[in-house]
Amino acid sequence: MLKIRNYFIAFAVVFAISSAYAVIGVQDAKAQSTMGDLIQRIEALESKGGGGNVTAPKIKGLKIGFSIRHRAELRDDNSGNKNSATSDFTLQRMRLNLDANVNKNVRGYVQLQDVRTWGAEQSTAGNLARVDLIQGYVDLRNLGDVSSALENVSVRLGRWQAWYGNHRLIGHLNWANEARGFDGTRVRYDNKKNARIDLFAFTIQEDQTGGVSGEGSGSVAAPGSGTDQDEYLWGMYSQFKPASGFIVEPYLIIRNRSRDADGDRSVAAIAGEQRYTYGARIAGKKMPSLPGVDFTLEQAWQSGKTEATSYRSTSIDAFAGAWGVGYTFSNVGWSPRIGYQFAYASGDDDTLDRDDESFDAIYPTGHARMGYLDFHSWQNIEAHKIEFSAKPSKKLLLKADLWFFEADEEVDDWYSVGGGTTRSGGDQTTIRVGAGGSQLVTIDDEYGQELDLTVKYKLFKNFGVVAGYSHYFTGDFMEDTNNGLTRDMDWAYLMTSLKF
Repeated sequence: MLKIRNYFIAFAVVFAISSAYAVIGVQDAKAQSTMGDLIQRIEALESKGGGGNVTAPKIKGLKIGFSIRHRAELRDDNSGNKNSATSDFTLQRMRLNLDANVNKNVRGYVQLQDVRTWGAEQSTAGNLARVDLIQGYVDLRNLGDVSSALENVSVRLGRWQAWYGNHRLIGHLNWANEARGFDGTRVRYDNKKNARIDLFAFTIQEDQTGGVSGEGSGSVAAPGSGTDQDEYLWGMYSQFKPASGFIVEPYLIIRNRSRDADGDRSVAAIAGEQRYTYGARIAGKKMPSLPGVDFTLEQAWQSGKTEATSYRSTSIDAFAGAWGVGYTFSNVGWSPRIGYQFAYASGDDDTLDRDDESFDAIYPTGHARMGYLDFHSWQNIEAHKIEFSAKPSKKLLLKADLWFFEADEEVDDWYSVGGGTTRSGGDQTTIRVGAGGSQLVTIDDEYGQELDLTVKYKLFKNFGVVAGYSHYFTGDFMEDTNNGLTRDMDWAYLMTSLKF
């Protein structure tokens, strides 16, 4: 930063001197030489514009990059009933990042993000209300310089977009406009060969953050939380490579949500939990012994307890899995790939007892893991997917997915990609029939089917285009819980992205 400031001061001084000489019609030869040198440096900087991050001349270790993404979306609920709706909007996201390798032991990274929807401000004046820090952290590395016991150990402190495995439990959510960042710390062991172990701890929500002006303090909830709840996420995620193209990832993830700020039963209760998620993911791709084959197997279990708003504790006993296999015909034109995946997450067969058997996906990147329409979470579900993709050229990718969704337990809810309830389940429900009539029906477990079509094309260097279309064929679960009405959905989008 000191060097950046020095160059800025030098630039300002040179600009002021040269401007003064221009006004009086005198320009010293020395000033011309200095200005010419500055112009050469600027031209050298601009000449590196096509290949990713730019390293500023003589500012050692500093890289500057940015990305700009636009996505136009059209959603059409074509059910034809009074609740149907069509919406269209254009999302915009811009990111600016500074990556500073200060020295062999210290690295700093800062990423600013601006997100908005076209026309939402209803003004051309603009504002900075949507500008935020999505990432800002310090890496301490090569700690073997401090002690030989810390060889291969690094420490990260700050805010960053953490993700692990296939994003099913912890993901950065980059498909969304605002995405997700975690505040906390990470200690990593990495031997740079076949073993990596992360110990992490994140503060998700803090009721009492101290006496900083503008922050929550005392009995006042933190801004935007709306509750007196604290939440922490911590655990271990590891990766081992026992053979070429083959990885094993054991993990333990713990989420702790307080019931209220101080346990005082005189105040309104807030639901809390202590949820332990443990499991492993095994994956293989480009394995010498199985060329063309790729697979992923993941199994997770959950235990712990929930503390309901009525101060009634419930035991957690849930599990989930995702199993998939694919084959790429590399010696065939377009290199087609076919695949199959089955994803399962337990639901609760009795929502009134003292057992919570509904699996919770924690903080996933649900998009694409359970369909592009984002109708489902990895919770109370049985999902089959048939996959097909092809590459007519190095720049073009064609992809088609067909999903079949069912509830594991129809008495449990239909959960959206964010974990909220889309439709409440049950054994039976009453629907309207005719003019003023009603009928008692048994709720079916069929959510529906989804077709996702995607085209990706790298139009220019650093600039790509993605287009997609999806249709959801609503099943009997929606009809049974929506007074006999179906709610099919069409969705199309066109997205462009620049990365530099």
